[in-house]
Amino acid sequence: MGRTGFGNWIDRDGKLILLEKSVRTVPYGFLGVIYGVYLAQLGFSAFAIGIVLTLTVLSSAFYTFIISFVADRIGRRRTLVFFALTDFVAGTLLFVSTDWWAPVLAGIAGNMTVGAGEVGPFLSLEQAILPRTARADRRTLAFSVYNLVGYGASSAGALLAGLPRYVGYPPLFLAYMISGLIGAVLYSSLSGGVEPESRPARRPALSPRSRPTIAKLSALFAVDAFGGGFIGQSILSYYFFLRFGLDLATLGAIFFATQLVTALSFLVSERIARRIGLLRTMVFTHMPSNVFLIGVAFASTPLTAVFFLLCRQSLSQMDVPARQSYVMAIVDESDRTAAAGLTSTTRTVTSSISPSLAGYALANLWLGVPLVAAGILKLAYDALIYKEFRQVRPPEERAVSPK
Repeated sequence: MGRTGFGNWIDRDGKLILLEKSVRTVPYGFLGVIYGVYLAQLGFSAFAIGIVLTLTVLSSAFYTFIISFVADRIGRRRTLVFFALTDFVAGTLLFVSTDWWAPVLAGIAGNMTVGAGEVGPFLSLEQAILPRTARADRRTLAFSVYNLVGYGASSAGALLAGLPRYVGYPPLFLAYMISGLIGAVLYSSLSGGVEPESRPARRPALSPRSRPTIAKLSALFAVDAFGGGFIGQSILSYYFFLRFGLDLATLGAIFFATQLVTALSFLVSERIARRIGLLRTMVFTHMPSNVFLIGVAFASTPLTAVFFLLCRQSLSQMDVPARQSYVMAIVDESDRTAAAGLTSTTRTVTSSISPSLAGYALANLWLGVPLVAAGILKLAYDALIYKEFRQVRPPEERAVSPK
């Protein structure tokens, strides 16, 4: 494929993916803020809201699991167009009805995965496509920009969450609707180059060579995601509220700063990966971030806690583009959709379990338990993945002698 623009490292399909990522995640940003509040205003109890939020995550995990096996057979473009239209349907439900069933069905039908970040079928399929749109030596940069665009768009969407106070909810739901239609158009414009190479109809989704690798990675990612579920933004915000009595305005400023620091870290990740390798970037940036996280739990003043949190956020997400690039590099191209889907499904399901445990700990145990538990679990993941995969290097690193 010819590659033009963007420093000659990403092609037209890659640009379309990045554009659609921004179009899609702006609504996800404001839905993540308003969805629970909207349900409460419709009369849902806190327990019922929790169930609905869990359903949005698990339904997205279910879609991701299914597409892991069928997307390459029916076509990646068709699958992406289909899910873009499910977002249109979800937005339509929210826009046309205020009955209790409309937001519930929208949460299940759509892929907003509110409060959990983007973890659905879009992420898995785009993760499989991106390596085909960029030069091999810029694959990690593609994932870094991809995450930066998504994080920035989501943050911008969160800023729109205050609009219902002035114009009500319908304009935002209409925007969500329209984003689904735009997504369908953009995905339809992708070239045939995003599709996998032809293969026998009876070929399994994962080749025998890749199965042990993906099984091991999925198990390790489950540990990491389970730990991450203890420290979602809503839980961290609640921790600061309980521990230091900070008001909502202060909490908003703190988490805006953490989002900004996190977004900037994505591009730094690619530079580090070029110097020390993908796996080392994943581990050597992640480990100190988890030490800082444990430090937040033991901080005696809000200023110290915020300092540790910002230090943690400056490092904690650097592993994401490196991890995505690493997984796509060590499996065959024909296995990428299944590899992305299965590892993503594992992360989503396991991360949906720990928030309830964190809530119990905050209510009944020491307030720092969720942070310390997350830090220890994530440190264990770092040590295990380095031990198991330090000899498994992507193609572009195999010709370079290990330092």
